[in-house]
Amino acid sequence: MGWLDRINAKKEEEKLPTRLRDKTPEQIAKELEDADKLKADHEALKLRQAEADTKVAEIQSEFDKVKDQLARADAAKNPPKAPDKVAATPENILENPQGVLDTRLAPLEAVTVQNAATTSRMIAQQQLDNADLSSSGKTMDGRLFRAWGAEIDSESRKYASIQLIKPEAWLGIFWYLKGQHADELRDPEVRKKKYNFLEPSQQSGAAPANGEPKKDGVEGLTDQEKHVADKMGVSYENYAKRKKSMQIVSA
Repeated sequence: MGWLDRINAKKEEEKLPTRLRDKTPEQIAKELEDADKLKADHEALKLRQAEADTKVAEIQSEFDKVKDQLARADAAKNPPKAPDKVAATPENILENPQGVLDTRLAPLEAVTVQNAATTSRMIAQQQLDNADLSSSGKTMDGRLFRAWGAEIDSESRKYASIQLIKPEAWLGIFWYLKGQHADELRDPEVRKKKYNFLEPSQQSGAAPANGEPKKDGVEGLTDQEKHVADKMGVSYENYAKRKKSMQIVSA
């Protein structure tokens, strides 16, 4: 080999990595082959590691889902305890003012509504009596209202007291029952037996059974009748006159 060839060979050798210098071509080929294999093995390892990381992520996701489901199930089985309600007693007026007021006012409201319903019943009765008076004896609905008093009270129990604070409610119950008794009222025999006050009579105002003289005018009014007169805005004298003008027939 000439000196020029040696120089060129030297230059080529200097281009090689230090670890490959002074090695035969066979050794260099073996080194390169081993390096390629090592690189391929490294790439395969990286791929397997990526697949493993993906699998771990999937497992972690499933685990989180199961953990969340278990937490929700446990919460549903053991709901948080509601805070204790403050008792509606006078000493707790600041903590529970509405409850205290409701507790204190409820009995008064119930009595007020019940009294209003009772008054409305009496007013309904009086309205029918007034209508009977103005009909010149053609109707006797006021007497029928009294005759069906127990049925009217029974029917009224189907409603809340607050629904009975107007006379119209009681009149509605009365007209309903009158429809129920329509066949009886049409039958002369039944009417004479059960409602003989509907039949013409020459008697008027039978004397009290105890023999005491019957009171007339304002003195003859009961407390209930005076209460109705007050609600209707009618003086006791005029109410007594209306009452006296009604033809009361003994049953």
